[in-house]
Amino acid sequence: MMRTGAIVLSLLMTLSAQAAPIENSDGFWSAWSDATFARAAREKKFVIVSLQSWWCRWCHVMNRDTWADPEVRSILKDRFIPVYVDQDSRLDISQRYERWGWPATIIFGPDGVEIAKLRGFYSPQFFKPILTATIEDPSPVVYPDAGGAERARTLTAGLTDAQRDEILGFIDQAWDAQHSGWSKSKFIDGAMLIWALQRARQGDATNAARIRKVLSLMAGNMVDTTTGALDHVNLKPDWSEPAREFPMFAQEAGLGAFARAWTIFGDPAYRLAADRIYGFLKNTMSAPGGGFYTSMGMSEGEPGVDRRQYARETAQAIAAVLAYFDATGAVDARELAVGAARWALANRALPGGGFRHAEQDEGGPYLADNVEMAKALLALHRSTGERQWLTHAQAAADFIARTFIDPATGGFVASASPDAQRLTKPIKQREDNVTAVRMFNLLSSYTGDSSYREIAEAGMGYLTSPAILDAFGFLPDVLLAEDELRNEPVHITVVGARDDPRSAALYRAALAYPLVNKRAEWWDKREGKLANPDVDYPDFPDGPAAFACTSTFCSYPVTQPADIAAQLDSLKRARKN
Repeated sequence: MMRTGAIVLSLLMTLSAQAAPIENSDGFWSAWSDATFARAAREKKFVIVSLQSWWCRWCHVMNRDTWADPEVRSILKDRFIPVYVDQDSRLDISQRYERWGWPATIIFGPDGVEIAKLRGFYSPQFFKPILTATIEDPSPVVYPDAGGAERARTLTAGLTDAQRDEILGFIDQAWDAQHSGWSKSKFIDGAMLIWALQRARQGDATNAARIRKVLSLMAGNMVDTTTGALDHVNLKPDWSEPAREFPMFAQEAGLGAFARAWTIFGDPAYRLAADRIYGFLKNTMSAPGGGFYTSMGMSEGEPGVDRRQYARETAQAIAAVLAYFDATGAVDARELAVGAARWALANRALPGGGFRHAEQDEGGPYLADNVEMAKALLALHRSTGERQWLTHAQAAADFIARTFIDPATGGFVASASPDAQRLTKPIKQREDNVTAVRMFNLLSSYTGDSSYREIAEAGMGYLTSPAILDAFGFLPDVLLAEDELRNEPVHITVVGARDDPRSAALYRAALAYPLVNKRAEWWDKREGKLANPDVDYPDFPDGPAAFACTSTFCSYPVTQPADIAAQLDSLKRARKN
């Protein structure tokens, strides 16, 4: 959109402001577009971009104290074009700069060359000298490379011993012995919570004690007493100052962790925390017509609920409420997830099995929406036993394979198209790559399609390359992906009619088993063969039965739901670590 006049721009940005809590009645902010950069080139002005989030406290503070400061605006007026980007709506831009936090400030020269990147909040006192220094010397700041070179496509199932030991050592050293938590900053990291829970399940006493302490502190200090929402960060090392920022990824991480922890440890405080977060998703974040809203902010400015509906956040909410259903058997949670998935298929689907981000996207499609939806649809297949969801998950996975895989490295690019003419080099977002590897690997088990396994191994090749391992130290998500690639999932199949209550009771018990890497199937023989008929289940004349299997053998038939967990616990699975 080219600005043809102050009135036109003011109107456009006022409409935009209905979607994000920023005031632009004076037309101060321009939109991110090729037209804006073309205008900067004509007028020989710098472009200064502010990446913000609805729920971000310091974004609102910087808008109030810095961007509105008369002296700051005086400097900007003649030499800069300020551009506002809502990072939740433009994943192609936000994921490029997410390591700079929110708010992130990026300065481009009139020729579109990136000059500087600023992390977080800047007061006017410190912001004004940066602006004047940029005018005086616009040479680009040279930043050290975050990681090493990308490696040519390589198939691998895991890390070397040295690489694994280094990551484990980093995680161990990050532990805050005084206040508990991994690092002084108390962020909700879903991969860390899952990894620690699985280590506890495997008999790791140290991580069992740590995860119990962390979850107890989260339950007591991070779950909002009014709404039930889970805060994504605590501003004090002693957990005493929650930020009151509630993005959807934190709700998924927390609800999944508390639900599984309750089944592992039986602590009623974990069940209560899970109930409260689920209540927040159901009562506050679920949209009347289906799907879920994006986030909630209750700190500076109290913007409240961001009522935009994105495929990514809806998928995260689906995964969260299904983890809750698996642990508790709350049927309303399963139905909420089913309704949200149907909404996404009706309102966010693209031709060919993929998903767009919003009702209308300025960029994309994005890997994040598609990989989260594929993961959620596969989870629906697990939690319902219904084959339609596996079909949808495969369609989304096939779309990802056609659209986002970089054939040179095996990694997954964040966006199918560049976000602007000057930013054409594709980026690969680590967490989404991990999610893709884990999803494709589990999908290969459900379908028996070896091509999905190859995609997962190629993705793991990227995750174990210097581009990742040299850039990050804290990598529990990579450890999770490796564990799932090296070890087949727990496989439990209930053989019995869907209309038989005994079958349903067995399947409920199978779902409650708290491992994430799990292949749960319900085979009603009237529906034909399973998608992956890799086990020849015997006929059992006494009614429905459950079978726990590895790739080489199966258990005796289990007919009592209470016996399933013990049978899975005793199942000897070949493990490589």
